[in-house]
Amino acid sequence: MPRVVHLLGCVLLVLIAACDGKVPVSVPQLRGVGQIGEYGTERLRAADACRNKSTAVAAYVSCMEQSGWTFIARGTTYPAPECWSRRAAGDPGDLPPSMCFQRSAADTSAY
Repeated sequence: MPRVVHLLGCVLLVLIAACDGKVPVSVPQLRGVGQIGEYGTERLRAADACRNKSTAVAAYVSCMEQSGWTFIARGTTYPAPECWSRRAAGDPGDLPPSMCFQRSAADTSAY
């Protein structure tokens, strides 16, 4: 039994030494969290400004696009269904939140 414990300890040490500490994560929600850290306040400011200027969902989305943000793609992963539901409803009192937008492809090269 002590040999197995020593062997497992050695294997664990080798794995830890080989790890550079960065784990690649590609979960969409986690990517969104990273984007908030990178430029989330810009997106919130743009959404607030567009919300104050717009009286319709189409005008709001157009304003966000002119500010360098694109509406997220359709999909089944949160928040896409909620975002597209609000966009399709067209209720000016229930505009899609800022999380429904991502940096335009042309603007991401600066980040």
